[in-house]
Amino acid sequence: MTQTVKVNPLPALTWNWLRMNKGEFSLGQETKNSGAAFEVSELSQGFSFFSEFNQDEKKAGQEIKTGMGKEFTSLLDGELEKSPKTPAALLEIADGAKSDKSVILRLNLSHGENSLKRLFIKAGKNSQASIVLLWSSPKKAAGFNALQTIVDAEKNSKVRLATIQLLGDGFIHANDIGTIQGEGSEVEISQLELGGKKLFQGIHSTQKERGSTFRHREAYFLDKDRELDMNFVADQFGQKTESDMKVYGSLKDFAKKTYRGTIDFKKGCQGAVGNEQEEILLLSPDIANKSIPLILCDEEDVQGEHGASVGRLDESLLFYMNSRGVDEKQAQKMMARGKVARVAALIDSQEAAKEALDFFDGAFD
Repeated sequence: MTQTVKVNPLPALTWNWLRMNKGEFSLGQETKNSGAAFEVSELSQGFSFFSEFNQDEKKAGQEIKTGMGKEFTSLLDGELEKSPKTPAALLEIADGAKSDKSVILRLNLSHGENSLKRLFIKAGKNSQASIVLLWSSPKKAAGFNALQTIVDAEKNSKVRLATIQLLGDGFIHANDIGTIQGEGSEVEISQLELGGKKLFQGIHSTQKERGSTFRHREAYFLDKDRELDMNFVADQFGQKTESDMKVYGSLKDFAKKTYRGTIDFKKGCQGAVGNEQEEILLLSPDIANKSIPLILCDEEDVQGEHGASVGRLDESLLFYMNSRGVDEKQAQKMMARGKVARVAALIDSQEAAKEALDFFDGAFD
């Protein structure tokens, strides 16, 4: 028997026949959590990592929304309660703590492994942190990987979070993030989706206080019959808050992609600014590409922009490149790699960024 989980619900529903109001995935009832542990890099002063703790203490008092929705959260709650090892972890940054190097949390999974985890990141006042989450496995491996990350960024803190997914061809991967931001805080999330079979992503940013900033950048490459389902939401409550979300993707063969992006200007967020853009490169005629960029508004004194750019390789560009000895496949790779490199350049760890680009090169070839 299988369990179907509905994920990535749109904040404002659209026409049902479009089949974009939500996504779903199926999980076998026999799935057992492996309790795989993160490999953690050396920590700077003021940074603490706890691989096991009472997660209820961190969840009490505030309910932080995440992009993939309530059913996914309930799934994790149930799995974590019955797991013999507590898969929840905490990365805590003390008030005023700063680091000049990234904290790298790596999870290496094997074939047939199922990993369901929750990670709390608590950034104290005036702190600065750069964090890299990286998943990898053997190329032909299959399994299930799910992580829910909760980011609590207090007043004037700065958090740079990068997620790099380099899993095997048969993995189902679910990456769910929720942020809550204090006054003047900055949260920047960079994501690379390069491996796996069926991919689900969700981010929900809650900008409660004045002057907080949320930035999101993502690049993905999908080939064969791989699928990606995304839901990114920026809730802007505070005055003079700013959200900026940009996604760069390439689709090839029979790949399928669904993008949901929402900027929600709440009552009282005077002076808020929001922008969301998506750029998609189509490398085959048989792909399936769906996009819904939304702006919801309950306040007058705001500025919002959204849009999507979809295109194929220009014939004149291909002709020029062919005349210089670059065939069509090489040209496709150069253009798709450029999108990945654009986001990889934002990752503070050069080693992790290089590993991602090397993975892309192998996957495309």
